[in-house]
Amino acid sequence: MLGALVELCTASACPTLCGQDIAGLSLCDETFPPKDAFRLLYIWHKVYSTLPYNRQLQDLLFKTCPPPKYWTQWLVLEEMVPLPPVQLPDYEIEELWGIGKECVLESHRVSDDQSTEQLYKYTWKELHNIAVLQHEHLGNVMKYVLRKQFVNSHDELEWMYHQYCRFRFQWMFAYWLFGVSKPCSRNLRRIYLWWQTYSKKKTFCWGTAGCDVQYFASLHRVTEDYWRGKLAKGDETLGIRTVENYFSMCKSLLAWILGRSWGRLKQKKVYLDTLEGVYRELKLEMQGSLIVHEHFWQVAKVQMTRVCKLEETAVNYVNWRIIDSVPYYRLYMASGNPSYLEQIKRFLWRKRMINNWILQEENHWMRQLLSDDLIQLLEFDAKICEDMLHGDSLSAHLSRTIWLYLHSGEQHYMEAVKEIVLECAKARLNFYMSMVL
Repeated sequence: MLGALVELCTASACPTLCGQDIAGLSLCDETFPPKDAFRLLYIWHKVYSTLPYNRQLQDLLFKTCPPPKYWTQWLVLEEMVPLPPVQLPDYEIEELWGIGKECVLESHRVSDDQSTEQLYKYTWKELHNIAVLQHEHLGNVMKYVLRKQFVNSHDELEWMYHQYCRFRFQWMFAYWLFGVSKPCSRNLRRIYLWWQTYSKKKTFCWGTAGCDVQYFASLHRVTEDYWRGKLAKGDETLGIRTVENYFSMCKSLLAWILGRSWGRLKQKKVYLDTLEGVYRELKLEMQGSLIVHEHFWQVAKVQMTRVCKLEETAVNYVNWRIIDSVPYYRLYMASGNPSYLEQIKRFLWRKRMINNWILQEENHWMRQLLSDDLIQLLEFDAKICEDMLHGDSLSAHLSRTIWLYLHSGEQHYMEAVKEIVLECAKARLNFYMSMVL
């Protein structure tokens, strides 16, 4: 029933719907406007669902037992309440739960030397079940609670709901990351940080009150999206299940990779590139719905196979590091089209051509004159990133020309590279000559 209250809480909800039965429960009442009733029940349900990780709500409910009357009245609606049994006089039980005194059994009577009243001890579940029987069904219990709450101010509950709307993803993420048992927490931490680049200073206080939870969320693309409410259409529960299933896949992937007789560098790169491929492949799907472990794992196996094929194409680790920023790398990861592997081979061949040219004996004099930043661009293992292509400097100009040659293979760009290098070397030579003269 509470799931159907969402529509009734929106501004566009049709008022005529408020008088209808939702899941067989009618909340029409002359005392309490139906739409307000649905709205309050929805807000209470959302706020109460945060109890495991909402410290402010915990402070309100756990400070005394039973809690203040206002909150106890709301707890009447809940069958499962993680609080000790209540000890109350029969008239308070009657007032809060709407249970007649005749239903309060003597067998539940307790003696308390500090109290002048006769107290009765019940679990919350027992009182809830008696109330449902007494009122005939849950809908009438809801009506009773709403009538009792009609005269009360709901500012604190509204504020709690406002906090929930603002921080639900952060609360849920912190609870998921740190709220599990110690053995599970150690295992999750191991998987969460494996081969990630992180600050040891920040991870030292993992799970403590002063730790930077947002920093931990930023270590993975998936958790960063969850922190910003971008998973599962903004549903914090389905979103955290997607996060949980993602790291379950990470655990399976890591176990498979560590079981191979690969070097550590290869293991790390296969793992990280596979995770990047999984994220790119499922990014849009994760934004719209829950992703289960099996789906993550099937995609991960495909991406891992493609990563291994790219490593095979690169021949060695140095080449592999060079090509991972090339567009063809990501295109092959996304499509598996073998034509992109051929493009990568040609790219590496052109890289070798530039390096072989500058290393020729006849070009030794130019190597001696060129600045370090220009020499590095001509070396085989140099990576030319997109941010290096902008600007008016000689380095940016040479980077753009090399980039055009590497990706197009047109010979006139290679000739342009040679001309730029020659001009730079001559300009440096003339400068030195003018200093001597």
